[in-house]
This record gives sequence, structure tokens and C-alpha cells, in this order.
Amino acid sequence: MKNTLKLSNYLFHWYFRKSGRYILSFSLGIASLLLLISSSLSPNNTFQHIAKEFRTFDMVIDYSGTGLVFFLGLVTLFITLFIQMNGFYTNGKGMYSILTLPMKRCQVFYAFFLSASAVVFLYFALWLVAMVALYIPITSMYVKAAFQSVLRISQSVTVRDIDTSISNGFFLAFHRSIFLSSCFPVSWIQVLALSGGMFLSITAIVFAGLYNESVFTRVLLFLVVLAGFFVAFYRAWIFFDNQLFYSVRTIMPQSLYLFVLAGLLGVVLMIVAINKLKRRKDI
Repeated sequence: MKNTLKLSNYLFHWYFRKSGRYILSFSLGIASLLLLISSSLSPNNTFQHIAKEFRTFDMVIDYSGTGLVFFLGLVTLFITLFIQMNGFYTNGKGMYSILTLPMKRCQVFYAFFLSASAVVFLYFALWLVAMVALYIPITSMYVKAAFQSVLRISQSVTVRDIDTSISNGFFLAFHRSIFLSSCFPVSWIQVLALSGGMFLSITAIVFAGLYNESVFTRVLLFLVVLAGFFVAFYRAWIFFDNQLFYSVRTIMPQSLYLFVLAGLLGVVLMIVAINKLKRRKDI
């Protein structure tokens, strides 16, 4: 176990020196810029005619395109994780050196899996910190704009000096925002789906990175990665389905079923990948 953690720590730091820190910095920088720009585009007469023009924090998050940046960054993260692990075979003697360490080959797989999991977890954690940190500067712009505006509800009803600070609830945003509720859920069932889907995707991408003997197998594993994304962000799929097809589907109990299936498939993939490493004769 000690050697596994040491190797995992090495792989984690090596990855971040190569590409991880750039992906995190770039994605967070673009997202912050989009949020700030979206918040500043609010002239004094924004609220003059339509009451629902009052944008709460969740509306700013969803309308700014931040969610798209998050998913693009996450996909890039998975691609670079695959390239890193595949590079141990194609770019030198890295994998030969790792598999000659005084540790079992299953421990090598666990080390790669733990390092990849740590990278993905850090990505989610830093994004969550950024969303929390940006709450006050973003909502303060809308509170100030609303206070200076005039809301005409009807010909005989006009409201001035509107205080919208109460309606820009931080905790409510994690329920109402499709991006926040999908990627940082407060519902335990969605937490299970997210963790199960990420577990499946990480297992499949590590398997694909360490297994270069069959292109067909790798293609199947990439499809499994997509299936893991589907399970992880099932709430987002349901939201778009409801919006596009006017359905009323919910995430219960399908999310629980998908979590169980993703977990079982992830465990099976892990067992198969370890057996593949053990049977390799060229190392």
C-alpha cells in the first residue's frame, strides 16, 4: 500500500507539471471572465419592463456558458490523462521501469487509478471554490443595477429602489442552476450518480491508457467513458430532455439504478485490467 501511494503521488505531481495545472488555470480563468462579463452587461434600464429580467446567481451561472467551459475542461482532463498513461508505452521506457518496481502489478493499476481520481477530484474542488468565491462580486453587480432601476409591473404599478439581495440566494443556486446542481449536487441520489459515473469513466480511461494491444478494445473503453459521463451528469440530460421534448421525467429512481450499474461495471473493468497487466509477457 505504501508503494502504491508513493507511485500515485509521483504520477499526480508529474501530470500536473506537464498539463494539469494549465487545464485548471485556463478553464477557471475563462469561466471567471465569462461570469464577470455576464454580470457587468446590465444597464440601468435592464429591469424596466420585465420582472423576470432579475437575474439570480443561478441564472448568471447558466446563461454565461460557464457549464460548457467546465465540461470542455473535464473532457480535456480525461484526454490528457489518457495521453499521459499511453505515453509511458510510446514515448520511452517509463512503463517498463514502473512495472519492475518492487510491487505487484495490481498495485501499479491502483496507483494510476488513484492519481487520475485525485486529478479529477481536484478539478471539481477548485471549480467549487471558484463558484463560491465569485458569488459576492457577481450578485453585487445585479443588486446595484436593480436598486437604480425602475420596474413597471403595469400601467398603474411602478416599483423603485428595488432590493434584490434576498432573491440572489447562494444555497438556492445549487438547487436551481442546472450546472451547479449537476456538477456539485446537494441531493444524495445525485451525489451517488455523479460519483458512480466518474468512477466508471476513470476506470475505463486508465484501462485504455495502460492497454495498447487492441484498438477495438480501446474504442469500447472510450464508449464506456462516455457512458460514465452520462451516469454522472444524468440530471443534466433529464433537464434538456424536459426542455426540448416537454416531458416531466425525474432523476428518481433511474439515477440509483445507473449508479449501481456504473459501480458494478467499474469493478469488472478494474478486475479485467489488472488481469491484463498480470498476463503481459513483453514486460
